Amino acid sequence: MMLLEPAGVSQAAQFLTSVSFEDLWNVVGARFSALGWPRQEYLEHHRDLQGFYERASSAGHAEVKVVWA
Repeated sequence: MMLLEPAGVSQAAQFLTSVSFEDLWNVVGARFSALGWPRQEYLEHHRDLQGFYERASSAGHAEVKVVWA
């Protein structure tokens, strides 16, 4: 579990809007495809993350991130 302060949320929002999905996919797409999810599903997740971080950043919110491994 980690807390991403408002400044970190803003940085994440800026990153997600500055780098294209295609650029990200070119780096990790082969590994993600091996997990069995279609490329389109990752694209939709990317768009959802862009929207989430844009809204959170605009509102000055922090974010709690939880990762289960």
